[in-house]
Amino acid sequence: MSSPAPIEWHGETISVVSLGCGQLSVLAPQAVDAMQNAQVIFGAKHHFDEIAAIHTQAQKIIFPAPFPALSAALAQHQCKRVCVLASGDALFFGIGSWLNRHIGNRHLRFYPNISSVQACFHAIGLPWQDAKIISLHGRPLSSLRRYLVDKQLIALFTDADANPLKIAIELQQQGFGDSRMWVCAALGSAEQRISQYHAAELAAANPSFQALNVCIVALDGETTLPAFPGIADALFSTGSAPGFGMISKREARLSILALMQPQPGEVAWDIGAGCGSVSVEWARWNVNGHIYAIESSAERIRHMQINSERFGVTQNCSIIEGHAPACCAGLPGPDCIFIGGSGGLSAMLEYAWQRLKPGGKLVAAAVTAHSRSALTAFMTGKTGFEQVDMQITKNLPDSVELRTLNPVLVAKCRKPSR
Repeated sequence: MSSPAPIEWHGETISVVSLGCGQLSVLAPQAVDAMQNAQVIFGAKHHFDEIAAIHTQAQKIIFPAPFPALSAALAQHQCKRVCVLASGDALFFGIGSWLNRHIGNRHLRFYPNISSVQACFHAIGLPWQDAKIISLHGRPLSSLRRYLVDKQLIALFTDADANPLKIAIELQQQGFGDSRMWVCAALGSAEQRISQYHAAELAAANPSFQALNVCIVALDGETTLPAFPGIADALFSTGSAPGFGMISKREARLSILALMQPQPGEVAWDIGAGCGSVSVEWARWNVNGHIYAIESSAERIRHMQINSERFGVTQNCSIIEGHAPACCAGLPGPDCIFIGGSGGLSAMLEYAWQRLKPGGKLVAAAVTAHSRSALTAFMTGKTGFEQVDMQITKNLPDSVELRTLNPVLVAKCRKPSR
């Protein structure tokens, strides 16, 4: 479902008040004034319970369901003084991000407060400057896998589908059963409860928790999942049928990724993605980017889906089944395109060049003499042209026997900016 179009806001600046964590929060006088002077206040029912002692004549409106309908609701009150209430800190995995996208920062004034994650770390007495903060709210539990690194401290926003028990089971299955877990529920309220477990213990105990909770995890364990670029070829699902074991081998893949240079927020295409090794590795190390993996073989797509799930990248690696370029027509404009497999490389390079954003990067690989010639002819003389010709010899799995792989030519150029 597409997001609503941004609102053309012509009214007064919207006040966004972060309410913090129950009794832990302290509302600044300016935040209280914003609520008292508002004509309309948007919030959840529990927000209005929390501000019951504040005197205001404002109309109180419960957030609509589904939530994206808030755009239209806000637009109806452009001529009034509007206040929006937020749990914890609105700008920390909160409503502030949504408001910035749909209203625009210049129309918003934020009033800060303590976040639930900050309250959690203080409650258990652990420094948190090096912690990774991860939201599993509305995201698949498998996305946790990209963050599983021994000795890493993580904080998790949970929901009904990614609750503490399921998190503990996932940790145990991934080799992190010895990890310490703190489940912090209803922070700052009279019902506040903090429980500590080992992941394996929690997975077996099956206790119940309040719906509103945050998990802190001190990771302890070993896993086959990588903590650094260069995923081992053997970790990818490829199948054994002839023609289906299609991945770019690790040494070539690292050169491809080095030329693609993934950047936060970028959109990339992988045309002829095979079983998805380039797309999966790109997505794993560029959590804030999005790559579209384009492949026509249903069997290879099946393995790509397995790999995407295995490495926790289903959120930012979209699998597109079809033949390029026809299936690319509706995709977002790319900042980078990698062509790893194509029946007509010359035509595909021309199409990719047209779709690429100004300043975008075009990277392609070629093996046959014909494709090598087409790749070199297209890219020679273009901005930022560089090429790497690789002849790789490596041992077979669990063997000292060496095998020489087919030579691979990888080349890159950049489309001029405007």
